[in-house]
Amino acid sequence: MRIWAVDIVLIRKGAQIVRADQDVIVEQAIGWHVRLAEAGEDDWADFIDWMEASPENAAAYDEIAKQDRVIAGARFPEPVAAAANDNGRNHWLRGAGAIAAAAAIVALALPSLLARHASPYEVATAQGERRAITLADGTSIEISGGTRLRLDHDDMRIAVLEQGEATFHVRHDAARPFVVMAGTTKIRDLGTVFNVARQDKNLSVEVAEGSVLYQPDSEAVKLLPGDALSADETRGRVTLSKIAPALVGGWRSGRLSFSGQSLDHVAATLSRLYGTNLILAADLSARPFTGMVHFTGDAERDVPHLASLIGANWRRDGKRWILSDGAPLSR
Repeated sequence: MRIWAVDIVLIRKGAQIVRADQDVIVEQAIGWHVRLAEAGEDDWADFIDWMEASPENAAAYDEIAKQDRVIAGARFPEPVAAAANDNGRNHWLRGAGAIAAAAAIVALALPSLLARHASPYEVATAQGERRAITLADGTSIEISGGTRLRLDHDDMRIAVLEQGEATFHVRHDAARPFVVMAGTTKIRDLGTVFNVARQDKNLSVEVAEGSVLYQPDSEAVKLLPGDALSADETRGRVTLSKIAPALVGGWRSGRLSFSGQSLDHVAATLSRLYGTNLILAADLSARPFTGMVHFTGDAERDVPHLASLIGANWRRDGKRWILSDGAPLSR
């Protein structure tokens, strides 16, 4: 069986795209896409064999076929007439028009095809668990409890924080800045140690060293050491504040800082970091809390300490700790 190929070199931002197995498959798919317009019975049999040989072949051909309507509406130079000494050779791809069409297909299809060959993986921690990882580029990430972080073996310069909290110690590379995605938010490293937390639709960013850009493609808010940012995705509200650089990522030492967050948020943070099963009565949940609290991870100490700070009563019910406002509760 003869497999047709196109020798096309793509240049993106001045750097030549390195050919790999996937590029070969894309070229073969383009060849079949063009060839089938005048295919005979034998050609179709060969095409079916090629499609069935690998799921990647079928996926590549499907992607190329999707671009057909784009190419069909484009205007390309007319094909060059065959030379007199062509000896009757049947060229399936001839002239500048066909080359331009093939190049357009590659340019459209290649990014999505290559994306399928990423190697994503997830690092997750249970409530009360902590982990520390080091990426191949030297970047280290300290991960708090109740956190889910998505990374990619093939692109170690991006991390997606699905939920939870992590402190990033980034090895800066101006050519390939490190990016953290959290919900709809993008945070770009400018040479940094910074902390990112995401809980429900609330996001916080704190910078200890260097700087980061919050939403670099839109607001482009630059945060320097000691700067903190909180964002409410539901309300679309962003608030800037200050924090001592030494307190950034304070969860690592048990020093937690809150600024106007609800007590429900404080309780959820304790549950995530230490696995403390803390229940708030309805009259406490929405009450705002501002202050810095030192927690040890020992509920016997932490829950009464928090209760005294907020003027609440506490009691224990098995593995649950219950906080309530009002008359003292029996323990």
